[in-house]
Amino acid sequence: MDQQIYSIVAKAISKQKMIDPSTISESSTLEALSISSLDAITIMYEIEDALDIEIPNEVLENLRSVQDILVEIALLVQSRD
Repeated sequence: MDQQIYSIVAKAISKQKMIDPSTISESSTLEALSISSLDAITIMYEIEDALDIEIPNEVLENLRSVQDILVEIALLVQSRD
């Protein structure tokens, strides 16, 4: 997984939830990180801005873990390039 994407995702999550980024791993679930659907939307906006991409709403509905976010973001970044 692209380290830059992981760093952006971890930073967005840690900023929204006010937690140490080192406590976030690829296997962390959004539920375990106490990320609500509203939190997820805010996190995705930050990721969109950082990577200059647009995340479709239907993608948001299927995210359950940090790994899910990383996979979807990587696909969007690849299709943009």
